[in-house]
Amino acid sequence: MGTPPTRGALVIVELVRLAVVLVLTALGFGIGPAAAGIIDDGDPDRTKLLTSVLGALLGYLLGGVLGRQVIRGVDRAQDRLSRIDSALLVSAVIGGTLAAALGVVLAAPLLFLPSRIVAIPTALAVVATLAYAGGRLGAARGGDFSRYIGVRGRLEVKSPSRGGGTKLLDSSALIDGRLVEVARAGFLEGTLVVPVFVLHEVQAMADSEDRRRRALARRGLDALKTLQEEGLVAVEISEEDVPQHREVDAKLAALCRKRQAAMVTVDGNLARVAEISGVRVLNLHALADSLRPPVIPGDRIDLRLVKTGTEPGQGVGYLADGTMVVVEQGGDLVGSGVTADVTSIMQNRQGRMLFATLADESGA
Repeated sequence: MGTPPTRGALVIVELVRLAVVLVLTALGFGIGPAAAGIIDDGDPDRTKLLTSVLGALLGYLLGGVLGRQVIRGVDRAQDRLSRIDSALLVSAVIGGTLAAALGVVLAAPLLFLPSRIVAIPTALAVVATLAYAGGRLGAARGGDFSRYIGVRGRLEVKSPSRGGGTKLLDSSALIDGRLVEVARAGFLEGTLVVPVFVLHEVQAMADSEDRRRRALARRGLDALKTLQEEGLVAVEISEEDVPQHREVDAKLAALCRKRQAAMVTVDGNLARVAEISGVRVLNLHALADSLRPPVIPGDRIDLRLVKTGTEPGQGVGYLADGTMVVVEQGGDLVGSGVTADVTSIMQNRQGRMLFATLADESGA
């Protein structure tokens, strides 16, 4: 069974029906004299009345069908438009309008041609072609247009954002200290959607007895406030839920698929599961790794060893970008600065790890 029509839809159907009834009744009245010769009695007044009634009956039937088709067309258009990012839609309309205006100017001389039969269709074709091209070009630059007109900060929306420019934020990315800086650098554009169930998860962390978890949650909430207040990116707080899933990660992945959106996270396990299910993932760890200065085996590095490794004799230190370095025979030098030669690199979804040996200059 289909969804029952709303009261507004019924009003539109009846208005369309009334318009069709009036048109066909007038048409029936107009053809009355011509039909008088066909009817046996040939009375013009009676024929006009008959054709008018027939026109009204036909209009009543056709008007109802036409009215329902109008409502279905509007519903389909609404459904398709709801899948388009608002910034892209606005920029496409503006681009199409400007291009159509240019088309009118360019096509105006064609109207002075002697043959109107050729001139008018040609002019309409020029305007329609330019309007279509302008709409496509405007949509292609929708992100830049939204930046230019200042569509940032928190968005109050009635229809959810969706499509390639939409990104759903995971709690791990929200509490990560790099999110705001990534936005400030311009690597986030479009609409950043924060589902309420992600906010609830962060709020639960803020109420935790663990001091570290509370600090991370506060940092995440402060980051969200900064994104909104500084207008770094358009932020949408979504009330939409996915009740068929109980876990937050499953809800987030399902919502990404529903909205055809990307996921922003730093959780390696969630990223793998989301990619397997067809979700495009933007991992801040992967972005950070790609921006690190290249270190290759044979390079010499300076660092301070801060703890012992898992294997006997190993010392562990960190580079300025957070990369962990395991130094062989460095266990006795914990707390000291050393110079080491990189021997190998291990790369995984969580980041990379360097293995090194003490250089001759270290005195070892």
